[in-house]
Amino acid sequence: MVHTQPSRRRRRLTTLGAALTIGLASIVAPPTGAVAAAEPSALPSGNTAYRTLADYENDMATLAADYPTLVKPLELPYKTTSGRTVRGIEISRNVQLNDGKPVFVNVAMHHGNEWPSGELTMEFAIDLVKNAKDPYVANLLDRARLVVVPVVNVDGFVRNRRQTDTNTDMNRNYGMGWLPISTGGVAPWSEPETKNMEWLLSTRQATVFNTQHTCIRVVLYPPLQLAAGPAQDTERLHRLASAVAAQYGPTYNALPSAEDYETTGEAIDWAYYATRGLSITTETCPNPGVARNYQTQVLDTYATHRKAMFEAVETTADQSEHAIIEGKAPKDAVLRITKSFDMYTSPYAQPGGGVRPTSFTTTLTSELDIVNPNGKFQWAVNPSYRPVPAYQADGVRGNQTGFYTEPWILTCERPDGTVLQTTPVNVDLGKRVEVDFKECKRKFNGNGPK
Repeated sequence: MVHTQPSRRRRRLTTLGAALTIGLASIVAPPTGAVAAAEPSALPSGNTAYRTLADYENDMATLAADYPTLVKPLELPYKTTSGRTVRGIEISRNVQLNDGKPVFVNVAMHHGNEWPSGELTMEFAIDLVKNAKDPYVANLLDRARLVVVPVVNVDGFVRNRRQTDTNTDMNRNYGMGWLPISTGGVAPWSEPETKNMEWLLSTRQATVFNTQHTCIRVVLYPPLQLAAGPAQDTERLHRLASAVAAQYGPTYNALPSAEDYETTGEAIDWAYYATRGLSITTETCPNPGVARNYQTQVLDTYATHRKAMFEAVETTADQSEHAIIEGKAPKDAVLRITKSFDMYTSPYAQPGGGVRPTSFTTTLTSELDIVNPNGKFQWAVNPSYRPVPAYQADGVRGNQTGFYTEPWILTCERPDGTVLQTTPVNVDLGKRVEVDFKECKRKFNGNGPK
């Protein structure tokens, strides 16, 4: 069992956070009890009741319209079973530029009846945007990008149910380690909502991924099963989870998900083993007896949630928690990194007979636009060294300690997609590598590929 360590950033966060224009004291919720509808609350939005789906969509659209240099709308590619669109926003300084900052992906409501999770996630997004001129927040938005999806399971939320419209618990439907349990879906990745999350994390270099839930007091990290053994980056995962949990208070724990209870097919397992980004499940629940009470679960929780999420953003921006590719490329060129690899479910009874895992291919691909006139860039990426998961072609092989040496395949391209140079790049956690784009510069400034 890993011992809890104090956050390396806590003192810095506390010192800088004291300078916030809004001030922590001003966002502490009013005393428990009914909130008068005529009086705005102390939340960044001033809300006094739970949002509808239209409210979420309107709030995100308004932020994007009112703050176009800070907020960009995001539409995920897969419609839900009922034909609805899943929406989010991206938040950063000069957000319209694809500039290679490290990314914090923050999502909520994998389970459609966990209303407080969506509220807390949306309020933090509004908070950052409204306080973007504060020196502390401005510094974070200069160094990191946030991707926010407050309602992942839109159909479930509209119907006030945990599962999707196909009666699948989408947080049991992710491919790695998947099993055909009663709510796991008919196949790994069978749900459009799960495919949306796969797409989102496969196209962003997410240093940190948080999926927000209710209603227990814990911050969880991989693995999901005891037989898998500890993750290779357990120390890093535990440090982040402990820092987040500590902000909620002494009753919150940080531990491997398998030590809370064992499951299969959850988002954080696939996300960590596919990308090596730090992946956590954050569960808030100040009072389990009133899991839907807006006062208790949202108003009374937001001040601590705010500090917890600042821990996650600080970790995202920390250069020791990702890798960096740098160099000089032609202005207006597009850089792309890609890798593909097979991953496996748990072994299960196959329709044609026998018990074995099923394989699926994960493809990671991200882009960077060269916008500086001198062509210089720094691209924060996840390490090319991917942790070996316990789930293999021949079954579960726990207690893995190694990493796959899988280089990023880096291409330098014209805006129309013409590839001018291809280079394999290996870069480890906390390291940086400089790439020579001499060939790309020669071809880009000439009349075409030569």
